[in-house]
Amino acid sequence: ACLINERKRKLESIDKIARWQVSIVGWEGLDILDRSSELIHSGELTKITRQGKSQQRIFFLFDHQLVSCKKDLLRRDMLYYKGRMDMDEVELVDVEDGRDKDWSLSLRNAFKLVSKATDEVHLFCARKQEDKARWLQAYADERRRVQEDQQMGMEIPENQKKLAMLNAQKAGHGKSKGYNSCPVAPPHQSLPPLHQRHITV
Repeated sequence: ACLINERKRKLESIDKIARWQVSIVGWEGLDILDRSSELIHSGELTKITRQGKSQQRIFFLFDHQLVSCKKDLLRRDMLYYKGRMDMDEVELVDVEDGRDKDWSLSLRNAFKLVSKATDEVHLFCARKQEDKARWLQAYADERRRVQEDQQMGMEIPENQKKLAMLNAQKAGHGKSKGYNSCPVAPPHQSLPPLHQRHITV
């Protein structure tokens, strides 16, 4: 019974994830559903580069991957794809407040994701202590969820994933928020009133 409920919950979740992906502008690479079936946490973080530059990004933590997006400056509901990270390949390291020797920066509410394969380090800062605590908890939840899914043999069939993406793409067309849909309607379709349609150049 537990397995059936969990499978039902996952199937509802993948429909939402597929719709989310379709709304992201400039999506690259594999569909999110190729590896993930659940959104665990999301929120804004500042990503700091080795050169000391800071980038404000919105991060979405799914099982197995972390997706990074950037907000549109004018239309706050519009998100641009900026990249992703394989969570199976990284380890989270909590960073104490104060000066970080490795980066020669004074940091607050920070944590690092370190690649197990290459030792590459990604540094993130949250606005508040509570936000950081939520991210640390979310990381632990993500790792636990991945382990549980493996133990329960919780695999979503490929045809279910494809169907979810197909339905999301269909729903994306004809809606004003379907940013990835064709900006110009085919000649045999009548265009909806101009105020309902947002054309992305």
